[in-house]
Amino acid sequence: MQDLQPLLRPRSIAVIGASTQPEKVGGMPIRLLGELGYAGRVFPVNPGADTVQGLRAFPTVEAIGEPVDLAIVAVPALAAPDVMAQLGRAGTRAAVVFTSGFAEVANGSGLQHALATQAKTHGVQLLGPNCLGAMNLGERMFATFSPIPLTGVPPVGGVGLVSQSGAFGAYAFALAREAGLGLSHWVTTGNEAGLQVADVIEWLAHDPQTQVILAYIEGARDGMRLRQALAAARAAGKPVVIAKVGTTVAGASAAQSHTASLAGEDAVYQAVFDEYGVHRAHTLEAFFRLGYTLARGRRPARWHSPTGMAADAVAPVAIVTVSGGVGIMMADSAESQGLPRPPMPDAAAAALREAVPFASTSNPIDVTGQVVAQPKVLADALAGVARSGAYGSVAAFLAGGGNAPRVWSLLEQTVDDLASDPQAAPLMIAGVISDEKRAWLEARGCLVFREPAHTIEAVAALAKAAAMTESAQSPVAPAQLLSVPELPADAKALSEADAMALLLQAGVPVAPHGLARDADEAVRVAESIGYPVVVKLCSPDILHKSDVGGVVLNLSDADAVRAAFERVRRAAGTARFDGALVARMVRGWGEIMVGVRRDPVFGLVALAGIGGTAVEIFRQMSFGLAPVSRERARAMLTQSRAAALCAGHRGHPPLDLDAVADVIVNVSRAADAIGDRLDTLEINPFIVSADGLVAADAVITLR
Repeated sequence: MQDLQPLLRPRSIAVIGASTQPEKVGGMPIRLLGELGYAGRVFPVNPGADTVQGLRAFPTVEAIGEPVDLAIVAVPALAAPDVMAQLGRAGTRAAVVFTSGFAEVANGSGLQHALATQAKTHGVQLLGPNCLGAMNLGERMFATFSPIPLTGVPPVGGVGLVSQSGAFGAYAFALAREAGLGLSHWVTTGNEAGLQVADVIEWLAHDPQTQVILAYIEGARDGMRLRQALAAARAAGKPVVIAKVGTTVAGASAAQSHTASLAGEDAVYQAVFDEYGVHRAHTLEAFFRLGYTLARGRRPARWHSPTGMAADAVAPVAIVTVSGGVGIMMADSAESQGLPRPPMPDAAAAALREAVPFASTSNPIDVTGQVVAQPKVLADALAGVARSGAYGSVAAFLAGGGNAPRVWSLLEQTVDDLASDPQAAPLMIAGVISDEKRAWLEARGCLVFREPAHTIEAVAALAKAAAMTESAQSPVAPAQLLSVPELPADAKALSEADAMALLLQAGVPVAPHGLARDADEAVRVAESIGYPVVVKLCSPDILHKSDVGGVVLNLSDADAVRAAFERVRRAAGTARFDGALVARMVRGWGEIMVGVRRDPVFGLVALAGIGGTAVEIFRQMSFGLAPVSRERARAMLTQSRAAALCAGHRGHPPLDLDAVADVIVNVSRAADAIGDRLDTLEINPFIVSADGLVAADAVITLR
């Protein structure tokens, strides 16, 4: 892990290119550090001035006479590599380079490489170039040229914010200040010639002042580094919220030109986020709402169902409302978030119906507008469900009732009692609440929202954070080791026969088959496995056999097999012909595609979804990092809707979804066993039949 102490907790700072004019890039950091209370020493470096903004100036960093922890570099791009070398010789430990004109512009990559090389050679930790800098709110350290802190800073808190974009970072700083969201650190990484967003995330994961991490990214050059950072945050129990842009071809192109990052395929990034429990935000509003939720909300405790449901199931939510219509809206949101809504427990339901006979106890629990006349009904309902043990969280819609004196008095007492009860489910409220009352509620872990659906989203986010912390602490079973035969160095693909053999060894069910070198042998193979059969061209040079007429289906006798063999041999043309694969014709009621491909950023990525010849039309795919776990494989089946094919319909029997998931696990392990040589592994289709999944075709290409 990169030690960011010199960058984020420096005891001394040198400003290279310091300006006597505070509004300039080289002058603003000195003004900020002086006016906003930085307690360390500041050394302006300017060969043309004796003093800078009231501080003694030095002609060079060496002239300071002692090493400094952090240097802020505001010099022209061409001078930056030489300055970096000077910093290294003077013992400087970290540097923030504001200067632009590097890899984000044409012909700037060489200059950025020179800068990075000097930093690495001399052991200087480099942030930037083309970045807006960094801040430590608790220590009043402002290594930035943005003037925004002069108009006010957010409170010191437990949220660390890191951004590849300086403009986004500045805007996010201002929004955090408006929202009163407490920040611990603020870092922008720019072109990432040295430190990456991942390095900052990992350091924040170990920082005792940071409890939640917010990150804006446009891409990642080192996918494994990002995975390592997200794993560290999950292990530390610190939720990560990421705003990832570049989700479309146009967006990815813009990200490439903006920060010289590799945007990659968005679905793969989503698979990474799913793997490590990252909360993804698609808007700025959601970015900060999730930060607020995770920083101030109470996570549900490990939930054990009183009805015997699995203890690791999603904790249900109780929706308590004064409006039936809004209750339905919240129930719709809960459904989309996958949150169960069991009805109100019998004792609490009976008490509510006795007080308000026309109340609904089904969940949403509608106490109706009668709360105006009987405010105690609301308080009793909230306390009853929160202490019932039947729910992980409680979401309440009060409309404007929270500002009514009689309602507020009872609500205040109820929230206070629940906050002191560790067994009570956390409570969240939607409605119109005054700022003073909202602050009081938040201080007791009761979040407040205007939008009712946001209350349900907060419940889901806190439940996810709790679940990911638990999963990070659970032991992971070691993956099965497979032996892969040595592959020829010049091989670009495996034949289908070799691919099927490898899959069979990995525990993947494949159709009974055999390789035939001539027509007579094809007949013998067909008769040994039983008709009907399929005959397929076997050539490492032709991967998509049906495109050249190299697949013949539904063969029911010897004459048909002989004719098919000759047909596929002709289809090979001038390509290598290894023979024909004769396989049993598998019949089922659906087709699933399962594969693994190498992503340039994250390595091997598994995919699963609706298969067959229309796979590129429907694009119902879900991704996971290979080798995948059974839990992730199940999620992939559900997200891609492939699970629906296994559920049984129109007289077809349902399949064991765990067994289907295990097939995906074994495919991913086979790909992992091939290792660095693998480019793609594709099984399309897996036939969905009464016997489970059966691989009817396999393609493995090599690097």
